[in-house]
Amino acid sequence: MNDTIAGRDVICIAPVDWDPIWNRAQQVMSRLPRSCRILYVEPPATLLSAFKDRSLWFKWWRWTGGARPITGNIYLYSPPVVLPFGNMYPRVNRLNQRWLLIFVRRIARRLGFKKPVVWTYLPGSLILARGLDPCLLIYDCVDEHSEFTGLISREAVLSMERDLLGGCDLVFTTSPGLYEAKRPHAGNVFLVPNAADIGHFALADREETPVPPDIAGLPRPLLGFVGVIHHWIDLDLIEYLARSRPDWTVAMIGPVGAGVGVDRLKALPNVHFLGRRDKEQLPGYLKAFDVCLNPFRINDLTDRVNPLKVYEYLASGRPVVSVDMPGVREFGEVVEIAGDYGGFLQAVERALESESPGRKKRRLKAARTHSWENRVEFMLEKVGEIIGSRL
Repeated sequence: MNDTIAGRDVICIAPVDWDPIWNRAQQVMSRLPRSCRILYVEPPATLLSAFKDRSLWFKWWRWTGGARPITGNIYLYSPPVVLPFGNMYPRVNRLNQRWLLIFVRRIARRLGFKKPVVWTYLPGSLILARGLDPCLLIYDCVDEHSEFTGLISREAVLSMERDLLGGCDLVFTTSPGLYEAKRPHAGNVFLVPNAADIGHFALADREETPVPPDIAGLPRPLLGFVGVIHHWIDLDLIEYLARSRPDWTVAMIGPVGAGVGVDRLKALPNVHFLGRRDKEQLPGYLKAFDVCLNPFRINDLTDRVNPLKVYEYLASGRPVVSVDMPGVREFGEVVEIAGDYGGFLQAVERALESESPGRKKRRLKAARTHSWENRVEFMLEKVGEIIGSRL
C-alpha cells in the first residue's frame, strides 16, 4: 500500500453515522493505514429532523461527549444540531458550516491534529473543510446530491458542490455519470466504483454461519433486500412482486426512512420488514435469501448510482436480480437485469429456476475483483502522487 499518507491525520466529513449501516465512507476510512489517526465527523441533525424522525433525538446531546474512540486510531464525533434548509439556501448552509467549524476544529485540536487530510462526502462542506487547514482536500462523490428529495434546492446544491469541486485537490466519483458531470468543474477527477467487504459477505456461503431465527422460519422461496428503505427504493415494485406471487416471501432488512409509507406493504402476509441489523449479522440474513433484490426507482438520481448492495450480494454468492440501471450493466453475465415490472418478475423466476453451483462460482469470482482493498489502494496511489509532488 502507498505509504505517503501513513502517519497523517485524517478528518472525514461523513454522509452517515458510523453505525449501524456501513457504506463507502466507513469502508474507506477503516482501510487507511493504522498509523493514520482518523476523526470521523458524523452528519449533524437539524432543528427539525428529530421531529420528523424520533430516532435522531440523541443527536441533540451526543456532541457534548466529545470524540469517542472506537478503534486504536479512529474517533467518532457527532456535532451539534444545525439550522434547517441548508440545502435550500446557501446563506443558511454558510452559517451552518461556520457553526460546525467551531466544534470540529476544537475537537481536532484536542486530539492534536495538525494539517490533516480532509476527506469529505458532503457537497456543501467547503467552508468547514477549508477551515480545518487541510494539507489535502478530497471530495468522494457517491451520489447526485442535487436529485435527492425533501428540503433541497437542486440549483443551490449544484452551486455549492461546484464550489467544493473547484476547491478540492482530488475528486473521486463512483459512477461514469457522476464522473462526466463533475469533471468539468474539478482538476484531478477519478472514477472509483464501489466494492464489497469480500471476506465478510462471503460468510453467507459458509456452512457454519447461522441463519437468524427471525428469518429462518419464513416460507420459501425467500426474496430479500438489504439497505436503507427510502424514496429511491421502488416499493411499488415490491408490492407488485408480492401480489403477483403470493407463494413468494419478501424480507426487507434495513431502517425505513422518515416519510416513507410502508403500511400497505406491511399489510401483505408475504412481506416482512425486519428493521435495521448490524453489519455483523448481515451474512446470516443473506444466507437465508433465495434471491437478492436491487429494486431502485429509475430516475435522475439512480441513473448515477453505483449500487453498493449489488457488490455485497455478489460477494455472498446469492442470485441477484436488479432493475436496469447503468451501475449494474457491467454485471450482466452474473446478475439478472430487468427493464420493467413484468420483466423483473420473470427475472426472479429465472434466478430461482436456473440456480446452480456453476452460477454461484461465477458470481463469487466476479465479486473478488471488486474489493475495498483494491479500491482504497488506488485512491491512496492518487493521494500519494499529489502529496509526493509537494514534498
